[in-house]
Parts: sequence; structure tokens; C-alpha cells
Amino acid sequence: MPQLLFTTAAFRPHGAALSDVPMLIDDDMRLIEPACAWLMHIALVRGRTRSAATWRTYGEALYDWWQTLAANDWAWDQVGARELAAYRDGMLNGTRTAPGRRYARTTINQRLRIVAMFYAWAHGCDLVDRSPAEAVDAVRVRARPSMLAHVDASGGKRPAIELTLRETPRPPRVLEAQTLRLIMDQLGSRDRLMATWALTTGMRRGEVAALAASAVKAPVAQRFDQAPVQPVLLDVTKGGRSRFIYPPTPLVDRTRAYLREERAAAVRYAQRRDAAYVEPVQLFLSESGAALTPRRVGAMFSAACRAVGVRSSFHALRHTFATRALALLQRQAERFPDTNPLLVVQTLLGHADLQTTGIYLQLVAADLLAAEVVADQIYDLVA
Repeated sequence: MPQLLFTTAAFRPHGAALSDVPMLIDDDMRLIEPACAWLMHIALVRGRTRSAATWRTYGEALYDWWQTLAANDWAWDQVGARELAAYRDGMLNGTRTAPGRRYARTTINQRLRIVAMFYAWAHGCDLVDRSPAEAVDAVRVRARPSMLAHVDASGGKRPAIELTLRETPRPPRVLEAQTLRLIMDQLGSRDRLMATWALTTGMRRGEVAALAASAVKAPVAQRFDQAPVQPVLLDVTKGGRSRFIYPPTPLVDRTRAYLREERAAAVRYAQRRDAAYVEPVQLFLSESGAALTPRRVGAMFSAACRAVGVRSSFHALRHTFATRALALLQRQAERFPDTNPLLVVQTLLGHADLQTTGIYLQLVAADLLAAEVVADQIYDLVA
């Protein structure tokens, strides 16, 4: 069966180190050339995919497809729409996953689109006669009308791969205060800090993992010393869009204590073990002094959720922050009509598109009282 590997800093195309590029190899440990060539194109050429996390997503999707090819004895350059449909149905009905577990429709569609992108590239390189995902449907996009809607001749329809499934938008899952307390009780001091940063600022797991130690060593300006929140600039974000976040001052103080004590102990331990050890710039480190990966940040929170019988993920902390922030801002807008709650939350979350932020409107509208209860209690977690 194919295997998925990632390059290290020793990989230097064009003379520059390039790590974390996915590569597929076969049973004989040889590169699967068409797959690797496309993944290299994604990492080196394509301007819209500059994130290693995006490369991983593409690599994992192509790896899953190549496993399907091997399991069914299909030739990668001979498959058609029927094989792709069978692949889709296997993800949908659970025959390709652990017993009783099925892929979400959004995940299935994402993988189909990535496989379709690969075949479109292969067709453009004359590696295949035609793409198995060429057929498209015109689907209606349910979105807020834009400023130029009056000159849009598409009628709100956009092309989509015929093989993709209809997606039913679901409101984000928000964690209630009581559930949060149970989960937090399962976390160690460092992991609790990371979760609280996400809960009170809306940070993604990758942003928490990449948060620099220098960001909390001193306030941005003296006037923020006694302020209820501390502005922190995030440079490593999804899509490369820098933004400010505003963690509560008590949380920043606790984080500085972690920096002086627990983190410093991990650095000393690593220095004793290896004279060549270089202290990472990241704030949160493992016990051995290594920077934490986004996957490990997510895994520790998921383990705590399972320990208390809750199905959730680290991203639910971001949803919880967004929902309570929107609820509070909507209350504030009653007194200050010039406030636009949705735009404020969009800025805090770093969303490129306001429509993405709009998913929280339905949740707040459906249960504003519950959201306000969460909002009133949530800061107790950092006290």
C-alpha cells in the first residue's frame, strides 16, 4: 500500500530548504511520480497554497485516493467517474472508515475536489486523456447578495463537480460552561492555558501552537499594563492575515508565570540533554523542550473531551468564543447603534469573508439566552 511521507529541511529545491512537503511512495519505496509531481507543483508553484497545513491536506487526500486505487487494483490513469463515485460512496456509507464512523459531507466534497484538481493538472500535462471529474453541475449558492448582485448574470448559480454531494449547513457546536469546566479539569496546566487562549480569543489550534513567547513577555504599551485585556499581534495565521487578539490580563499573567517556570524548566532539561539544542521561539513547549505541533494541541483537547464523554474538538473553543462575542456585541449594539457586531467578530476571528462569520448568526438567533449565559460565565475559567 502507498505511504505518505513529508520532506525535512534537508530537502532543498532551488537551493532553499523546504520542509513539510507531502510525498507518496509505493511498496518498493519508490516515489509515485505523478502524485509527487503535482504535490511539488502545489508547494512550489501554486500561489494560493503557501501553507504547510494546506499541503498536508492535499497530501492526505491524494494518499487516501491512492490507497483506494491500490485496494481495488485500479490504474490511476485509467479510472473514470464510476470509480470516483464508488470512492465517494465508500466515504459516505462508512465502508472506508472505522466501524460506525462516516466522513462528513464537507470532508467528502473536499477530497473529491482535491482529486479533481490533481486530474485536471494531469490532463493539462498530457498524463491522462481526460479527467474523471470533468462533468459539472450548476448549483445555486445560498449566500448573502453582494454589492454587485444586480450585475451578476449567473442567477446565483456556480459550477460544481457533478460527483460532489449536497451539503446542508449545520450550526457550529458550542460548548456550555458546565461542559467546559469538566473538560478543563482534565487538562494539565500548560494544556489548560492553551485551551483558555483559544476560548477567550478565538485562536485556531495552529495559531496557539505558533504563538511566540515574545508575544507575552511585555505589554505592547505601558498603558495596557492595568487594562482588562492585552493586545497581542498574531503573525502566523490561516491565510497569512495578521491580526490582533485581546486575551484577558489575568490569562496573560498566568502565561508569563508558565514562561518563567514550566517552560523554562523544559528548556533547561533540553539544554542538559543536548548541547546543540536551540530554544524554539514558540511559547508552548513539550516537556522535552520541543515546540508543539497543531495536531498535538488538538489531540490533547480531544483526549480530555473523550475522558468526560463529550464529542468535540479544539475548534469548538473558537466557535464558543465567536458565539458569545457576537451575543454580547448584539446586546451592546442596542445601546450603541453604530456598532456592527458581525464586522467586529469577523475582525477578531480573522475571517476573509463576512459570510464565513455569518454562520454564528443562526446560532445566536436560535438561542440567544443560552449564548448569554455562556458569555457571562466564560471568563471565570481564567480566574
